[in-house]
Parts: sequence; C-alpha cells; structure tokens
Amino acid sequence: MSVRLPSTVRLMVPALFAVGWPVAAAQDTAGAVTLVQGQGYLEVQRDGGSWAPQTGAAAITTGLRSGTGRATLRAGAQGTVIMGSASQLRRLRDEADLTRGRFFLRGPVAVHVQGNHVVMEGRGQLRVDLADATQRVAVLSGSVRIDLNGKVVTVEAGQQVALRSGTVTAFRENDPWYAAQFRGEGDAVVQATRGAVRLGTAGSAARSALVGDALRPGSAVNTGRDAWAEIGFSGGGYLRLNEQSELSVLSVERTETGREVLLRLARGTAWNVVEKGQGGYRLDTPVVSTAVRGTVFRVDASGVVKVFEGQVALPSQGDTPLAQGQARTPDGALAPLVPDAVDRLNQSLDVARAAPLVLDVGARAVSLRDLAVQASSQPGAGLSVTIAGRTLPLSGQEGQYRLDRLEDQLPEGQYRVQVRASRAGQTITRTQVISIDRTPPALSGLRAERQGRVLIVSGTLRDASPARVTVTVTAGPTVITHHVNGAAGSFRWLLPSPGDGVPVTLIGRDAAGNESRAVLP
Repeated sequence: MSVRLPSTVRLMVPALFAVGWPVAAAQDTAGAVTLVQGQGYLEVQRDGGSWAPQTGAAAITTGLRSGTGRATLRAGAQGTVIMGSASQLRRLRDEADLTRGRFFLRGPVAVHVQGNHVVMEGRGQLRVDLADATQRVAVLSGSVRIDLNGKVVTVEAGQQVALRSGTVTAFRENDPWYAAQFRGEGDAVVQATRGAVRLGTAGSAARSALVGDALRPGSAVNTGRDAWAEIGFSGGGYLRLNEQSELSVLSVERTETGREVLLRLARGTAWNVVEKGQGGYRLDTPVVSTAVRGTVFRVDASGVVKVFEGQVALPSQGDTPLAQGQARTPDGALAPLVPDAVDRLNQSLDVARAAPLVLDVGARAVSLRDLAVQASSQPGAGLSVTIAGRTLPLSGQEGQYRLDRLEDQLPEGQYRVQVRASRAGQTITRTQVISIDRTPPALSGLRAERQGRVLIVSGTLRDASPARVTVTVTAGPTVITHHVNGAAGSFRWLLPSPGDGVPVTLIGRDAAGNESRAVLP
C-alpha cells in the first residue's frame, strides 16, 4: 500500500486552529464513530463522495482524513481512536475502518484495519501503522484478536502482527508520536539547490524550486541529473535530496517534544542529518520505513539504509535497529557500512554547508544603462535583489549569480540595490548604489589649435554621473586616452601636431557605456 494523499485532497493547508475545538462527546451508542476533537486540518467525506473541511464535532458516516492535523474519535461505547497526520479512515459496517496513516487506540474498542476486523474486549492500548512498507497492528497493553483472511490471530501486549503475512513478532515502543501534544503545522523549507530542481503540488504545475520555498503536505520535490536540494525543518535538521530523486512531504507538525516529520521517498537517495532533541523523523520508501530521533543516515528508495551516526529503527522490519556503522542492503540483510561515492559527496557537502556564508557584490557604486546585478556566494545558495520596491531572484551556477536586466527599464537616477543571500539558515545582506544613466556625456566648447609641432585640444565635458569619463583623442596616427571626472568641467591637452588638414576626433565614454563623438577640423 502506498501512503499517498488522494488527488482530490486540498493540499494547500489553511491557517490551523490554534487550540483545536474540543466539544462535548455525543451520546454513546454501540457502533457509533464520532469525531469529538480536532486540531490542524481535517476533511470529512460527504455522502456523494466529495470532501469538505471539518471544523467541529461530527458523526462520521462516510470518511475522515487529515493533512497536518490530529483527530480524536469515539468508536463505539467506550473506545477511543486518535488519528495522526496524513491519515484516513472510513465507516465500514457501522465501525471505523482504518485505511492509511497511523492511529493510536484505547480499548475496549472494535474497528477494521484495511478491512480486517480488530477487537480489544477489555482495557488496553494499541497502535496501527499503515505506511508504504509498514502494515502492522502493535499491542502496547491488553490483548487483541484480529481476523486476517478468515484466520483469527491473538496478539498480546509487547507483540505486533504484520497484516500482509500474519506473522506475530515482539514489539517495543520507540516512537510514541501520540503522546506528544499537537501544536500545529511546522516548517519544511528549501534551503539550498543546485541544478534542475522542480517543486510541484496537487492542482498546480511543477516549477523550479527556489531557496525559501515552503513545502506543504502533498508537495513533491524532484531533482534532475547532477542536481540536489536541501530541505530544512523547524527546530533544526535537514535532508539533502540527491540527483534523480523524488520526495513527497506528508506532514511536518510541531509537538511539545519537538517536531514530527513524515516523508516519502519515491525514488533516488536522501541524505539525512537529524540532531538529538529535534523531534521525530520518519522517512518511508516503497521498500523500507525508517524512524529516528537523532542521527546521520542515508536512505535509498531501493531499500538501502546506511547509519553514519546514531541509530535508526526500521518499523517495516519489526523495528529492527540499525546502529552506527551498519547498513541494510536492498534484499533486507544487515551488513557493515561501506561508504561509496554518493556518501563521500554528501559528507563533503555537509562540510560546505557548515562553512560561513559569503557574499560578494563587487563595487559599492556603479553606473549602468540598465539594471544588472552580479554576485558570488556558495553554490546552492539562494540570492535575491531588492530595488525600487521589487524583489527578484538571481540565477546562478557554480557560485556565480546574476540578474541581467529587468523586463521593464528603470528611469534614470540613483538607486540603492540590496542583495540578499540565504543558505542553511544563514543570511547575509549587501548594499550597492547604482546609477541608471542612458544620457551620453556632453562635449562643448571644443577647440583644436596648432602651434608649430604641438596640437592643443581643449573643451568642456559634463556627465550625469560624477564617475570618471574616458575620453579618447585621435589625431592622425596619434591616439591618446584621458580620464575626466564627470562633474569636473574643462580640459586642455597637448598632442603632437598631425599636420594641416588632418581631423581630430574625440570620443567620450561614461561609466555606463554611453558615448559622445566630435570631429574637429
């Protein structure tokens, strides 16, 4: 089963409910499935099959699903079901049928799990995990009977049953997501990119990902050849999506113990750096699920998992822990970690990420015919320029960034240009003063006097910019170049006389490239 938000879900999550909306529970009735408390974004299914936001208590007659959110339901007379983010249930034969996502239940309770009947007759607690590679019912306390394809299986406290195979194994709780208070949506933000990186959401066309883009539930990031993208999370930590990979964000939520991240890697490789104390972090692939609380590890969609620091649990393999220096092979075997070229690349990128951010915008004051901005910073940084009330991104490659021109010309005049660079949570701002000048320098009062073997060239020059103007004088075979302050005024130069009848040419070129030309007899 693939944990994927249906195409009909509205993925741009609106403002979250600050404190949820607890209400008095409806009158208990056997078999009733009633939503009694909700936080975040929830949708209820109508009788016709459409979905609509749900902002209050309701009897669930068809279905319920969550984006980034959490719901508490009354199931039957005494049972409780807590539904996590990116999860869905439906009403089946007057009971809740848990179809995808993750759930925590308190007994006595009777529900279906993907059509399999689950009954806890007395008090107790259980959890249900329905991710890509993890399909299980785990009992924390009490006892559960489950009907799997006509065979009744009993699962005791400290055990779990795999829904696909019916195998019962030991279970130890190491990811009590339900014990943390839901505090609303967290942040997942693009912090750096290199090469072709595309960002898409349901209902909108994919576009180039930009540093600073916020990822919402249902967002998908794709990287091309020789490309990568770094995604940072609220509270710290980041994921680097390597080349030719695809990652979907199921949810990022804030809790009282940090943040909980749910991600799905459909193809390619993800490099993860999660420090201790940064909350829960779960990355599912079609082959394996990983759950961590602080570590450095790599996951491939093929099922490869490598742990470089800390420890990673594998819920899809009975919560088998992988310790530092261990790896999971594509066939599920455990082996010593052997770094390869992908690992070494990511380790070098980690070193570069930790380096202080730099930003160079060149000269502090320049004169241009049209706006053009050039800057240098680390590869993968996000750069933008703000001028005349507009903020525009700078395109870049190999650490060199530029804005060649605006779609519409700026009027002539002087402007403050602010360049901003961001990378890995660091930000630097630099300011330039730019003069937009399209007016050629004015040459006036020009004279060329011959006195024996000497030619005297004189006149006046004025320019819109005080920056120096380059003046080239050509007299026969003689060519000389002088520099004049644009606001200085008059000049007088001596040259070898080219002889009678030879014209003298003056070309004045200002800092913006505007030229004036004059020919003297």
